[in-house]
Amino acid sequence: MKEMQRRVMILAIVVVAIVVMATAGYIYIGSLSSPKPMVTLIRIPLGSSTEPTGFSVGNFQANFVNGTYPFPVNVTATIGVNNSIEWVNDDTVGHTATALVAPAGALKFNSGLISEGKSFSVTLNVPGVYKYTCAWHNWLAGKITVNSP
Repeated sequence: MKEMQRRVMILAIVVVAIVVMATAGYIYIGSLSSPKPMVTLIRIPLGSSTEPTGFSVGNFQANFVNGTYPFPVNVTATIGVNNSIEWVNDDTVGHTATALVAPAGALKFNSGLISEGKSFSVTLNVPGVYKYTCAWHNWLAGKITVNSP
């Protein structure tokens, strides 16, 4: 009987040790995984295809160059390297997200037409400033700053 109790006790100790080691390993391996990139959402609002009062191509060009975006549908965002921006079209008309300016070494993104209810996302991995607009509605413009790690 004592021999049986001894074996049960040893078995219980071994089981507890295995559970403790498995838990520690799970926690350690979990800490090694990379964090998921962050996604910043930009919603293209309903009615944004209507030209705002005071818009002109000349104003757009001047505003775009100096980085001022006076219209309420303009969005600026700051993200980290390898994070994403996603445009969601809540309007009833198609729009684009087209980069006209990108940092040296970065590709200029172009969504193509984003239909009603659809989205487009891009992951930006070169630090710097990206300036974008809608190819059809230039008052929809903005700036994305990607910070260095």
